[in-house]
Amino acid sequence: MKKEYWIGIVVAALVVVGVVVGVSLAGGGGDDAPSSIADADAKAVQAQMQGVPQSTNTIGDPNAPVEIVEYGDLACPACAQASTTTVPEAIDQIVKPGDAKMTFRPIAFISRSSERGALGAEAAGMQDAMWSFVELIYRNQGPESDQDWLTDDLMAEAAGKLGLDVNEWKAAYAGTQVEENFLANQSAAQSDKVTQTPTFVVKGPRGQRAIVGAVNVSDLQAAINEVGPAT
Repeated sequence: MKKEYWIGIVVAALVVVGVVVGVSLAGGGGDDAPSSIADADAKAVQAQMQGVPQSTNTIGDPNAPVEIVEYGDLACPACAQASTTTVPEAIDQIVKPGDAKMTFRPIAFISRSSERGALGAEAAGMQDAMWSFVELIYRNQGPESDQDWLTDDLMAEAAGKLGLDVNEWKAAYAGTQVEENFLANQSAAQSDKVTQTPTFVVKGPRGQRAIVGAVNVSDLQAAINEVGPAT
C-alpha cells in the first residue's frame, strides 16, 4: 500500500471511534513552504540534545521512574510551539536530572505532511535520532494550509544535517517497519484518548495523567509528582 493512502484510512478510523481533532487549518507554521533546512537550526538542535541519551523514540535514562509520552503531529503549529518552549525546559529540568524519560509518538491528524513527517521521524528513530529529527523539522515547519510542504527531499536534507546516514534513512523511510510503527502509534493514541496535539501523557507507578497543549514545564513536574514514586 502506498504511504500517502495511510492518512485517509487512519483519519477515517479516528472519526468512526469518535475522536475529535483540536486543530485549525487556518494559518499555522511559517508563511511559506521551507526550501531548505538552515544550518543554524541543525546546530541549535544538536546543542539542545548534547549529552542526552537517545534510543529510537526515547530520550533520557531508560530506567527513569516516569515516562512522558508526547503525541505530536509534525504539521501541528502548537506542537512546533511546544518544541521551542515546553520541550527544552523539560529536557533541562526533568530529563537530564533523571526524573523522567520522554518518548515521542508521531501521529497524523492534519495533512499529508503529517503522515510523511511521522514516517520520516520513525526512520530517524532507527538511527536513535527521532527527537533531533522532530525538533529540526518543527523549526522549519511550513504553513498548515499547505498539505505538501514537508517533502521527502526536505526530510532527507534534515537527516543529513543531523549527521545521519541518509541512504540508511531513505531505506528505512521506504520500508514497512515505519508504517507498522506509525499504525501502532495511532492505535496507542486512541487507547490514551488523544484528541489533540500535542498531548503529553505522564505515566508512572501511581497511574497516568494527560496534559494537552504547549504546557508549562511546571505542569509536567506536577504530573510527575502525582504519578511518580511515592516519596
